[in-house]
Amino acid sequence: MMCEGKVKGLRGYFSLTFFLIIMIVLMVGCSERAPIYIPGTYINETEGYYSTLRVSVTVDQSHITQIEILSHEEPELLANVVFEELPKAIMKKNNIDVDVISGATYTSEALIDAVKKALEQAKVDEE
Repeated sequence: MMCEGKVKGLRGYFSLTFFLIIMIVLMVGCSERAPIYIPGTYINETEGYYSTLRVSVTVDQSHITQIEILSHEEPELLANVVFEELPKAIMKKNNIDVDVISGATYTSEALIDAVKKALEQAKVDEE
């Protein structure tokens, strides 16, 4: 009878230890990830179809928070759609892997390229 009490006590001890180990593993897995970007605003430019496109990209440690078109001379018909839709799509996906706007491919690609260059400046070195 006395031995049975010790076995139950050991089972409880091992169950509690196992539970604590699982909780620690889960907490470590849910911890914050390493930063992707150095927070700040980065300005870059690239050639569009008709002109040089200059953009400002603002990031926090892990998200693209703002994309602003600083200057361009692209036709308004193309620019209005591209500059309205693409920044929203890029910020929503938090990357530049977005579809170009049909009929405004070059202007779309120019905006994506300028944002890409700005994000490369913002990237945290992985050393």
